[in-house]
Amino acid sequence: MGDDGMHSDDVGARGVVQVERLLRTIEADPQAPRLVAVTGPGGSGKTLALRSLQTLYARNGNGRGRPRDDPGDGPLIVDDVHALGDDAVRRIVTAAHRPGAQVTVAFRPWPVERGLGELRDLIGEHGTTVSLDSLDRGQVEARARHRLGRDLDRAAVDALTACTGGVLCLVDAVLDGADGVGPQPWDRPGVLAAWDPVRRLAGVGDADLPLMRDVVLAMCLGAPADPGTLTTVLGHGPTEVAEALQHVRVSGLLCPDGSVVPAVREAALATTSPERSDSVLANVLATLEDHGTPVLEIVGRTAGVTVHHARLAALRTRAAYEQVDQDPARAASLFADALAAGADGEALAVDRARSAALAGDVQTATRLADEALAHATGARAADAARVLGAALAFEGLESHAAAVYRPLADAGDVAAAQLWSLAALATGRAAGQHPDWPADGHPPSLEDGSREAMVRGVQQSLEGDGMVALPTLLESAAMLRPRGRGALLPDTPAALAALVALHCGASVHAVTTLREAIAAGLGGPVAQPRHHLLLAWSSMLDGRLDEAAEAASLAERAAGGRYGTRDELFARAIDVGLARRSNDLAALVEVWPSALDALVRRPPDLFGLLPLGELAVAAARLSEADRVSSHLEQADALLEGLGHPVLWSVPHHWYGIQVAVVAERPDWLERHTKPLAAAARESHYAEVLSDAARIWLQVLGARVDPPAVERAARRLVGVGMAWDGARLVGHAAARTPDRASMVGLLQTARSMRPARDDAPAPARRRPRTPVPTPAAKPPLSGRELEVARLVVDGQTYRQIAERLYISPKTVEHHVARMRQRLDLHSRGELLAHLRGLLAQAPVG
Repeated sequence: MGDDGMHSDDVGARGVVQVERLLRTIEADPQAPRLVAVTGPGGSGKTLALRSLQTLYARNGNGRGRPRDDPGDGPLIVDDVHALGDDAVRRIVTAAHRPGAQVTVAFRPWPVERGLGELRDLIGEHGTTVSLDSLDRGQVEARARHRLGRDLDRAAVDALTACTGGVLCLVDAVLDGADGVGPQPWDRPGVLAAWDPVRRLAGVGDADLPLMRDVVLAMCLGAPADPGTLTTVLGHGPTEVAEALQHVRVSGLLCPDGSVVPAVREAALATTSPERSDSVLANVLATLEDHGTPVLEIVGRTAGVTVHHARLAALRTRAAYEQVDQDPARAASLFADALAAGADGEALAVDRARSAALAGDVQTATRLADEALAHATGARAADAARVLGAALAFEGLESHAAAVYRPLADAGDVAAAQLWSLAALATGRAAGQHPDWPADGHPPSLEDGSREAMVRGVQQSLEGDGMVALPTLLESAAMLRPRGRGALLPDTPAALAALVALHCGASVHAVTTLREAIAAGLGGPVAQPRHHLLLAWSSMLDGRLDEAAEAASLAERAAGGRYGTRDELFARAIDVGLARRSNDLAALVEVWPSALDALVRRPPDLFGLLPLGELAVAAARLSEADRVSSHLEQADALLEGLGHPVLWSVPHHWYGIQVAVVAERPDWLERHTKPLAAAARESHYAEVLSDAARIWLQVLGARVDPPAVERAARRLVGVGMAWDGARLVGHAAARTPDRASMVGLLQTARSMRPARDDAPAPARRRPRTPVPTPAAKPPLSGRELEVARLVVDGQTYRQIAERLYISPKTVEHHVARMRQRLDLHSRGELLAHLRGLLAQAPVG
C-alpha cells in the first residue's frame, strides 16, 4: 500500500502528532460514520497513518478495511488516490455519499484532477482533513524513542532532524540503518543508499526519474525552485521541467523553505559523476549571473557545495571582499569557502587574516598574518604586518606589535610609523615625531587621517594636563565612524578617547563616544567587547553597579564568551570592582584567582593602568598585596619613562591612596598624596583627587571635619566618582565621635547613593550551603536581613556601617537584637541560624 516506501512495523505512526490525534478520536467511537482525508507530500506518513487506521478498525470489529474496488460494507480505506483514474475516484465519491459511510483516503497535494477535487471538497465540507508535513524536532525525538526503544541525546536528535528535514520516511530510514545516530548519520554506508530514498519518495516511473534527478541536482548546486531558471540550466523543455519540479515538491524532497533536504542532497551529489556536477554547476552560476542575481545571493545558494570549481571560487572571493567592511565574520567564512572551491590560499592569506581579526578571531588572524608575512613582499608584506600588529595589540602584546611595525616604519611607511609610535607610547617608550604624509599628490583617506589624529592625541595626553588630547581623539573617532566595521587598528580612537576621559574625570565624554562607537560598529566585532567594558568601567566608577554589570554582560556576549588578553584583564577587573563596591567578600574571593591570572598574562602598559589599580586595591583587601607589587613597580617605571604624565599618573596615584585606605595604613599615603598635590597645579581632576586624598588622611586619623568631607565628596561626584564620594562620607560618619555629625554625614552618603547600587556582584555564582533553621524562630525585618547577609559574609561592623550608611553602633544593636530574638548565645549559633534564614529569604 502507498507511496511512502515504508514497510509495516509495530511502531506505526507513533510520534506523528496529527495521526495520533486522529486515531484517538476514532478509537473513542469506531462505529461512527466518518470521512477522513490524509494529505501530504511523499514520505510524510500517509501510508503509515492508513495502516494504523486499518489496525484500529480491525481491533474494534470493523474488519480490516476494503480494497479500493470492493463495494461491500465496512470501512473503505484507499491510499494514493492521486494516482487513480477518474472512474475509481468517482466510485470513492459515491461510497462517501452513502449514509453511515466510513471512508478514509490519502493523496498528495498535486496533481489534483477533477474527480479528486470533488472528493477533497466533499471531505473538507463534511469530514476531517489531516495535513501531514515535516516532523518538528519534538516529533523526531518521539519517533526515535518509539522506533529504537530508547531516548537519543540532544545532539543526535538535532542531527537527525537537520539531515532528514523531518521527512518521516527518511527519519525511519536513518533509524533503521544506524545502531546509534552520529552527528552526520547520512554518512553511514547503506543508510541512504544511492538514490533509493529519492526513488521511494518520488513514487514515479523510471522514465520520469532522470529529469527529477536533474532538477534536484541543479537545486543542490544552487538553482532556485524556478521553472524558468531550471529550464535554462538543464536545457529541457519548460513544460517538462515545470512538471518535474512539481513532482519534486510533492515528493518530500524539499524542506519547508524550499531547499533540498540535506540527506537527499548528500545522496544526489554522492551518486552524480564529478563531470556532470561540474557541468550543471557551471550552468547554474552562469544563469544566475546572466539574470543579474547579486553575488551574495549566488554564494548563499551554493553554500553547501564543496567541489573545486574556478568560477565558484572567484564568486566566493568577490563576495568575501564585498563583506569585509560590513560583516567581517561572514567575509572570513566566505574566504574559507573560496579556498574550499580551489582559490589561491597564499593570495588570500592577508585578506583572510584581516577579516578574522575584525571578526574577533584573533588567534586565526595572528596565525594567518604571521604565515603571510613570511612569504609576502612589498605592499602585501606591509598589509600583513599591520594585521599582525593589530592582532598582537588585541592580546596585550604591545611591545611585540611595536617590533612588527618598526622595520616598516624605518623603511618610510608612514602608517606603520604612526602605529609604531602608538605601540611605543603604550609601553612607556617616548616616540619621536612620526613622519609627514608623502607629497605624492594623494590626499589621506579617512582612515589615514583618523590614525594620524589618534597617535597625535595620545602624544598630547602626555603633555601638561593632557586635556587637549580629548578633542583630538574625539575627532579621530568621528573621522573613522563612517568606516564602521572595516577599520582595523590596534585600538579604536573611541576606546582611547574613553580612556583619556576616564583618566581626567570627564566620564560623560567617555559614555557618549563609546555609545556612538557601539552604534556604528566601529572597529568591527573585535572592538565591541572593549567598548562595552569601558562603558561598564564608567558606570562602576559612578556607583551605578547594575548598569556596570549589564554592560559587562553585553561585553561578554559580544566576545562570544572568550576575550582577548587585553579585554580579559578589564573584564576580570570589573568583576573585582563590582564585588568590592558591593562589599561582597565571598564574591571577591571567588573572582580573585581569575583576575590575578589575567593580570599575569598581560605586561603593564599605559592603557591598562585602570585595571591594575583596581586589582591593587582588591589585593590589599585580601591581604595579597605582594601578588601585584611587581606589576605596580613596572607601572611606576613606565610612567617615569614617559616623564610622569599628569593625565595617566593621577588615577594611578588615586588607586594607591585607596590601597592605603583599605589597608588602614595612613603612612602609605604620602608617596601618593605628594604627586597628586604637585599635579593639582596643572589639572582640575588632580586637584579634586588631591583634596579628597587630604580628607582621607584626616578621616583615617579620626579627625573628621564634616563640611570639608561633604565638599570633597561632592567634588568627587562631579568628576564621575559618586561611589568614591559616598564611600568617603560613609567612612567619615563611622569615625566621627559626634552623633549629630554622624547622622548628617550618613544622610549625605545616602543622597549620593545610586538608586540600585545594592545589586549583588555578578561574579557571585555559587550559593551558600543552607543550614536548617527551626521553623519556630521568628523572622527578621528587612534591615536585619541586610545586616545578616553582611555578617554572614564576614564583614566587620564598620564595613557593614559603610555599606548601609548607618553607624557601627547601629549595626551592633541590630546584631544584639537578632541574637536576643532568636534566643541564641554564641556567635557560631547566630551564624548557623542566619545562614539558614538567608537560604529561605528572598534576595532583595
